[in-house]
Amino acid sequence: MIAATLIDDRGRVGGRVNVVDLAAAIVFLALIPLAFAAYALFRTPAPTLSRVTPVTLFQGEPQRIEIDGTNLRPFMRVSIDTVPARSFLLGSTKYAIVDLPDLTPGSYDVVLYDYMQEVARLRRALTIAPVPTDLDLDVDGAFITMSDAAAATVKPGDKLPSADRPAAEVLSIGTRSAGDLRLRFGEQTITVPQRSRSVPASLRVQCSTVPGPDGTARCSVRGSDHSIVVAPGALLTWTTAYGPLVFQIASARAPAVRSSP
Repeated sequence: MIAATLIDDRGRVGGRVNVVDLAAAIVFLALIPLAFAAYALFRTPAPTLSRVTPVTLFQGEPQRIEIDGTNLRPFMRVSIDTVPARSFLLGSTKYAIVDLPDLTPGSYDVVLYDYMQEVARLRRALTIAPVPTDLDLDVDGAFITMSDAAAATVKPGDKLPSADRPAAEVLSIGTRSAGDLRLRFGEQTITVPQRSRSVPASLRVQCSTVPGPDGTARCSVRGSDHSIVVAPGALLTWTTAYGPLVFQIASARAPAVRSSP
């Protein structure tokens, strides 16, 4: 009697809802959370960008950057603002190497695309700096194989190789001391003992910057017959009124900024 009261001869519950429709509705409601779980489990995760390395490059020859992020995939592409990058070389899901297009000095957004859709952007993440053509650099080191006459004559303020062709200025000069000559041999440095004693000194050199393929710039100083790139162990040679002078660089630094009075 109870069943007959609840379900009539047309299969309706309480005379209003069909049993089959009710069962279908219950199954549909049960499938909704399962559908959301399946979507969250199997959907392709959204890629992100976290940083660019390096953040500053000098304007010059073709260069590349590394972009770091998450969920990076093949066939993506990158643009610098609106200019497409030359290539997108995927290293893993967390980083890729990007060959840059020709860019003028300025700050740029780095934009990641999945096919034609923008999926991530780092605003003002990359700066292209103009290359300064000429600058001053202070270098520490020592004059090697310096004659006694030159050691007694060279003083702070002297211009090398001469006052009318200044490529360097003597900032300070010490006294003779035992020294060695360091020579580059491939990737190694060989130290050769010298019979004559070296004279420690500091110079301010005038150099021209040369951009490199890695986005950095090298500083090149004009010597007697060719330019020398400033680097530890490099030799600067000049023919001067004191005779031939050879200065070996130990370190380099930017000139100290003079405070205004």
